Amino acid sequence: MNQGKVVIGICPAYDEGAKVPSMRGGYLLRRTYTRVLAAVGAVPIILNVDMTPHEATQLCDGIVISGGEDVPPKLYHAQPFGRPEEPMVRVAWELQLIEACMSAAVPLLGICYGMQLLAVAQGGRLYQDIAHEIPHPIQHYDPKHNRSMKHKVTFYEDMLGFCAGDTPWVASRHHQAVAQLPKGFRAVATASDGVVEAMVGENCYGLQWHPESDETGAAVYRAFVRHCVTK
Repeated sequence: MNQGKVVIGICPAYDEGAKVPSMRGGYLLRRTYTRVLAAVGAVPIILNVDMTPHEATQLCDGIVISGGEDVPPKLYHAQPFGRPEEPMVRVAWELQLIEACMSAAVPLLGICYGMQLLAVAQGGRLYQDIAHEIPHPIQHYDPKHNRSMKHKVTFYEDMLGFCAGDTPWVASRHHQAVAQLPKGFRAVATASDGVVEAMVGENCYGLQWHPESDETGAAVYRAFVRHCVTK
């Protein structure tokens, strides 16, 4: 703890030079993650693969796995679809981190790729491309302009500041989604096309959209921080 404040660790994306050629082996994270966590009273720190998962769980009261590229399909026994994948240096470390968090009862919040990795780590399966695998999908991402799309999600249970029946507008930028929930997890919110937008497991949460990029951010992260205090 830092003067009574909750410390939340954030896992950044990892770039091997595809996005920033001059920074091969660098970390990428939108500042909106740290800004919204600080605004709700937490101390945000950025985690990295040069610390052990055990050290991360000792430092943090809760951990957020941020967005990234695709989860490698080989992890859920699927053939590659030809999309950019998050580097295994990050993926392998976060798989260990998920296990460490569960063993130490450190709360986890997976955002977009983070939700997908959390599902796969526990035995779930993904849609590799929503547009090709789900009938009549809504647009969850604008790849032509590389920007988020806004759409509604519907909650069926209370979760992280939301109540059953809530239908918030969210900032969405993903072309994959959880197709099969892992054992012990349940879907608590979906989009109008049936895509799972939020899931809950034991001490774990997953959100398919990016709350730090829309009006839902303060409620979501404030509720997560409170859970990290009361767990």
